[in-house]
Amino acid sequence: MAVQWRRAVRGKAVRTAGLLVALTTTAGLAGCTGEPGAAAVVDGAAVPTSDVEAALTELMPWFEGVTTTNVLSVLVQEPTVVELAEEQGVGVSDEEAEALLDQVVQQKVAGATATFTEPSLAVARYSIAYSKLQDLPDAAGIGDEIDARLRGLDVEVNPRFGSLEDGNQIAAPTPAPWIVVPQAGSPADDGSTEPAPAPTPSAS
Repeated sequence: MAVQWRRAVRGKAVRTAGLLVALTTTAGLAGCTGEPGAAAVVDGAAVPTSDVEAALTELMPWFEGVTTTNVLSVLVQEPTVVELAEEQGVGVSDEEAEALLDQVVQQKVAGATATFTEPSLAVARYSIAYSKLQDLPDAAGIGDEIDARLRGLDVEVNPRFGSLEDGNQIAAPTPAPWIVVPQAGSPADDGSTEPAPAPTPSAS
């Protein structure tokens, strides 16, 4: 799953049906500075931890191999990407978002049904808007515009969710220096944790 527009425009485009995300791990998190219960704050508007957790829980049965950080990245960037798509005449409706989610559910398990709330619809809207923008004739110029807009956001990220990198991109959280990772074969190593897999959509 891509959340850095420039890379996607230059050869790593992601198509809609395989674009969504699932739960790798959830975290019990404290709030952002000045905004209790927030996973991130974007231009003064909170992205609640409950939204991140809801999207992860609802998408987990249908998508695999993507981290909590990816979901938060999408929720942070979704308003900007969807707004630009609307300005470019390729806006996204909630009906389209619902149809995309239903399509992927059917591809996963024929005849299955699922209920998705607003945070999951936001992920789907982002996916569709992202794809539509990439299909426009001036995709490179639009890539520059989206990059500039994302850089212009005032973003604060809860450190337990991730860290903020250049261009307001969200990276995986940095482990606290006092946390000791058990070595293989040590008494604390019960074999219950494994490295998270690389993001691999389960439907295409």
